[in-house]
Amino acid sequence: MGSAADDRHTATTPREIAEGVFWLALGRGLLRSANVFFVRWEAGWCLMDAGWAHDAPAILGAAEYLFGRERPSTVLLTHAHPDHVGALPELARRWEVRAWIHAAELPLALGDARAIRHYAGPLDRWAILPALRLAGRARMERTLARSSLHDEVRALAHGVGLPSLPGWEAIPTPGHTPGHVAFLRSADRVAVTGDALVTLDLNSPLKLLRRERTLAGPPWITTWSWLAATASAVRLAGLRPSVIAAGHGVPLAGAEATAHLQEFLRRRPA
Repeated sequence: MGSAADDRHTATTPREIAEGVFWLALGRGLLRSANVFFVRWEAGWCLMDAGWAHDAPAILGAAEYLFGRERPSTVLLTHAHPDHVGALPELARRWEVRAWIHAAELPLALGDARAIRHYAGPLDRWAILPALRLAGRARMERTLARSSLHDEVRALAHGVGLPSLPGWEAIPTPGHTPGHVAFLRSADRVAVTGDALVTLDLNSPLKLLRRERTLAGPPWITTWSWLAATASAVRLAGLRPSVIAAGHGVPLAGAEATAHLQEFLRRRPA
């Protein structure tokens, strides 16, 4: 997987972390960075997650680097937070493709005000929702309408394989958001985990500053149900993925992934 010194790499040079799976690290700074993944298969390729809005040029550049002018067959989203769907409108326009998201996540992706209130995490309750209310109803409705992905997303059908990506399945991992999913390739247990299981501790400022590699659940401040998120993280770790390709942090593979999984499960027994 490389040393800590080369963990962050040029945004236009994605790195292959498993057969046909490429990691692209985006953004600068601990709180503005996110990962996206490109998956190649016999008949095409797909993108998993879409970074922040300003990440669209980097994602487009990486896609051209890997696949030339070939457009993706689909885009798959782990959840609807802005650091995972921000660039989707631009990508969907350029590639003329729609994205898939879990049905329980769809109301958040569409900017439904009732769903946003119901599934709010601490940051939403303490800062974002009060700011929207202060702005007034009309302005709040305009803000939510601008953030809606109505033209870009559709719901994944329950119990059906992933569209245009044979050999992969969506694993429900609710908690961080109501419809969060991870993506698992059954043949070799490569897992794209979104924020359900990340490889740096976003809840420990000291570990975060040190960029200490570890397995952890999602950031509690943006998590809807910490109890459900913890259960999902333990359940996902219990699948013993061979590669952990998280939404934040450096991917883990092989013996390193095994060691971190064992430690995580020891600390958080099922």
